[in-house]
Amino acid sequence: MPGPDPSDLSDRIAKAKAVRDERTNRAERQRKSSVNTPTGMALRYSSELVGTVVVGVGLGLLIDHFAKTSPWGLLVMMGFGMVAGIRNLLRAAKQLSEDAQKSAETPKPPDEIT
Repeated sequence: MPGPDPSDLSDRIAKAKAVRDERTNRAERQRKSSVNTPTGMALRYSSELVGTVVVGVGLGLLIDHFAKTSPWGLLVMMGFGMVAGIRNLLRAAKQLSEDAQKSAETPKPPDEIT
């Protein structure tokens, strides 16, 4: 009983690699397009701001509970949370601007004429 043809195996491996490469390219394109959608950016910015304020309020409540300094711990830590949230928003907007500027400056390769 002879084994499988080696050339057939090479063809199958090449086809499998091509399918895998196409899937990874498609997934990468989809990831890049979904990250910079307006809805995705709005969700990111709002969740960063809300998250930092919630953490600040939680820490403030803990400080007030243990130090018996109500409402000062809450107010101070909420302020720190708001400042941290705004700082994160500015950092994310700066990064987004740099990425847009970099993609605008990068020339696209010319189409090949066959």
